[in-house]
Amino acid sequence: MLLLSGCSSHASIWGQYSQMVREGFRNSTGGGRVTAEQAAAIPYATLSYRVDGNSESLLVLATDSNGDLLWTAASHVALMTRDGRILRSVGLPHDKGGMSGHLGVPLSPLTSALKAPYRSTRTADFPDIGYYGVALNCTAVARGRQLITILGTALPTTKVEESCESRAPRWSFTDSYWLDSESGFVWQSTQNIHPSGTVVKIKILRPPE
Repeated sequence: MLLLSGCSSHASIWGQYSQMVREGFRNSTGGGRVTAEQAAAIPYATLSYRVDGNSESLLVLATDSNGDLLWTAASHVALMTRDGRILRSVGLPHDKGGMSGHLGVPLSPLTSALKAPYRSTRTADFPDIGYYGVALNCTAVARGRQLITILGTALPTTKVEESCESRAPRWSFTDSYWLDSESGFVWQSTQNIHPSGTVVKIKILRPPE
């Protein structure tokens, strides 16, 4: 099976990080996409990401803090995700400084859309353009089942679209997520993370356990 199974232990991740950097990340963007061989060389949970249509690169899961997953790489790029959504980014051309539910209310998981469409409000920070606490009003809707392929493995998923808009700055967008049809795990996504138009595409290559 080409899709890689998860690794439950992260205790020794930093001890092997230098070797992973040399062997795994050095050629991660060769040919514009991550290969199964490159992903298999890293014995930890990994994802591939692509920014604005550029070449794919790898990130490794560094920490899991009560569901907030921190993915990082030798390139000093880092993404923090929860339930498949990007909460924060570092090292991209335009970064999201943080995102949370409105008034501290936790963000509803995307699996809620599998039962019925729902609306939510959240706030996000964009320090590089001087916007903080931007209110995003969002609606999530399930769009039906789709078969996707990651590293040669076909995965039955349900596509969920989440459309959001803000007044200041004036911005509207639609993110797409592909959730495992049984577990609801987000295997793949296309997310708009910044009013500049920065789009990040993610595929989970080796899921956390």
